[in-house]
Amino acid sequence: MSIIGPLLTADPFATDNPTFTPPNAEFPLGTDNLGRDYLARVLMGGQVSLLVGFSVAILCMTAALIVGGLAGFYGGILDTVLVKISEFFQVIPGIVLALVAAAILGANLWMIVIILSVTMWPGVARIVRAEAMRISQLGYVESQRAAGFLSLRILWSDVLPNAMPPVLVATTMTVARAILAESGLSFLGIGDANRPSWGALLNQAQPYISTAWWLALFPGLCIFIVVLAINLLGDALNDALNPSIGRVK
Repeated sequence: MSIIGPLLTADPFATDNPTFTPPNAEFPLGTDNLGRDYLARVLMGGQVSLLVGFSVAILCMTAALIVGGLAGFYGGILDTVLVKISEFFQVIPGIVLALVAAAILGANLWMIVIILSVTMWPGVARIVRAEAMRISQLGYVESQRAAGFLSLRILWSDVLPNAMPPVLVATTMTVARAILAESGLSFLGIGDANRPSWGALLNQAQPYISTAWWLALFPGLCIFIVVLAINLLGDALNDALNPSIGRVK
């Protein structure tokens, strides 16, 4: 709905409608304090929140595959250095970093994507590293080493593809975490004012909670439904990609 909805709804910035109209047949989600169609606003906010969530997940997975794969496959000093680097990024408080960056560079959508990616990739990298260490000890990898195949070829063609199942599950969960984090940052006012997300809509709805309940209800409900759905999807992927776990349940 967030992808195709804005093509079918009114202009989310048009202010020629009555203000504070409750949900009705003409305005399914009502209108806000400026008379803007709230359905169009919520769908536009969904585009922003989902874009941030999936962008952060893709960047995190890419960085995790590179760093975690090299660390787990080669081990030794390289492993130690890369683990220390990931630990450094893991302890950076994302919200504080976003506040500082917004004060220096100005708040915008891609700044949030980069900051969330920088602080979230180490968790996925640890999973990649553990899988790479396990797979690199298996017989078919040892046989390829003995046959003289290049280490990078083995890592790319055998180790990383077989490490993907748990990585995909972790990446799915990263989408939900990124949406929640972005919503929190937008709620604090760190976001693109021209493209408000669900968190920004919640922020704008604060003064009107007692008089216009729908302004806070619908963005909050969207965040709840999407994050719950993504977590259920991650749990289903975990069961599908790890059948033994499903049998134990």
